[in-house]
Amino acid sequence: MIYLAFYRGEGRFLSDTLVQRVTRSEFSHCELFTSDTPPLPGETHLCVSAVGKHGGVCEREMTFRPGAYEFVPVPWAPADTVDRARRHMGSGYDYWGLLMTQFINMRRHAPDRWFCSKLCAKALGLADAHTYAPGDLKRIVEEHNRTYMAAQEVTIARKATAPRRYGVTGAPVFPGSGTFAGGLLAARQGAAAVMSQFAGPAPDGGLRAAAPASVPARAAHRSSRLAGQAARPTRLPEANVVQFPGQSSERIAR
Repeated sequence: MIYLAFYRGEGRFLSDTLVQRVTRSEFSHCELFTSDTPPLPGETHLCVSAVGKHGGVCEREMTFRPGAYEFVPVPWAPADTVDRARRHMGSGYDYWGLLMTQFINMRRHAPDRWFCSKLCAKALGLADAHTYAPGDLKRIVEEHNRTYMAAQEVTIARKATAPRRYGVTGAPVFPGSGTFAGGLLAARQGAAAVMSQFAGPAPDGGLRAAAPASVPARAAHRSSRLAGQAARPTRLPEANVVQFPGQSSERIAR
């Protein structure tokens, strides 16, 4: 799971208090990281962010002091969110962008430099990443979380109440829950399951068709019967044989 850690600050005027007052938020910094379990105060995690005193984008181990951080999960974040942030490792700190977007509302920034919330918003795929202060980013992410969870609940409810239909491979199909690409894949798998009846045993989980399975046997029997008929000599009935005088030993077919 992708997480954001928002830092409340410890009273340093330039890096904490000034940012909090200008952006009208209790948060002055944010970090991006992944965790298999919900993070707890006092734990140490490997985080990616842009830090002025470290010269820009960096990755470092952070110990989250109790009371100084607030964690926000991001369930809708792309799987490569942290990798996106790591691509900018070594890039400088965007002091100019921080000044012109947060202190002076001119929305100007350096495209190849970063500050913390700008980097995190960009990695999450949010548009106009340079316009976000840490507090703004927290509000937007929490709004997206509510929308995402509501959509998940609707999808689960629809699947639970919709009648199930089963395809050729036996997998349940829910009306309206598929995509165009998924439909094509299901059709291809169904056709492969049917055709496999002519070539060999059905795949695991497939439905065996009784009627098509007997077609090769009938075709083989018919071919064998026709081959046997071709090998036997043709014998004409006596009614179709005429004898001429002096040629009693010869038979001519009409």
